[in-house]
Amino acid sequence: ADLNIQFIVSTQGTGDYDISFETMVTGVSSPTAITHAKDERIFVTEQEGAIRIFDRNGNLNPTPFIDISDRVSSGGERGLLGLAFDPDFCESGRFYVNYTNNDAGLRTRISRFELDPDNPEVGDPDSEEILIEFAQDFSNHNGGHIEFGPDGFLYIGTGDGGSGGDPNDRAQDITSYLGKMLRIDVSPETGYDIPLDNPYIFDDFGQDEIWSYGLRNPWKFAFDKETGGLY
Repeated sequence: ADLNIQFIVSTQGTGDYDISFETMVTGVSSPTAITHAKDERIFVTEQEGAIRIFDRNGNLNPTPFIDISDRVSSGGERGLLGLAFDPDFCESGRFYVNYTNNDAGLRTRISRFELDPDNPEVGDPDSEEILIEFAQDFSNHNGGHIEFGPDGFLYIGTGDGGSGGDPNDRAQDITSYLGKMLRIDVSPETGYDIPLDNPYIFDDFGQDEIWSYGLRNPWKFAFDKETGGLY
């Protein structure tokens, strides 16, 4: 597939824009996310489970950064959906993914991986640590995006479980991970901590990881670099 990621915008009067697109790289299959690790490389996730690398000249590395297609359930709105690099990736070599798995019924997994100790240019598929895993009601509305906020915590967008109209009322149920924005502190060597200002950390009823609820399918989100606001 061609991946059009570079766009040029020129202003032509108030509120009038001329936007053109340029093909940056070819050879990527069903891309779902694109990000960087604060270096010259650009990383793109393929829905079936591989992460590819290309440079700023559009040269695609034929060797995947990592391939976990053996554990990814792909198709429709399922697959490898999100990728985020640890803020100190250059030192820790740790990165995070969001994908759907069907080993025990369709489930969402948020996992941490590390670089291959024998080859720091690629990730180690055997290093997976599953941090959060929860069942999906249907095959659609899996959310997918993950990103570190300006507070250093990992934000995780989860869909409402699928079908249409949230038939199981998951988004309004604070005992469920579905239809939420989760926020966790992944700084511990293993596992994760709960940020102390998460709204339900001292509540015996709501899930500690919930930061916001009532969402339909937060497929993508971003933080404003100036204000820190979440869009």
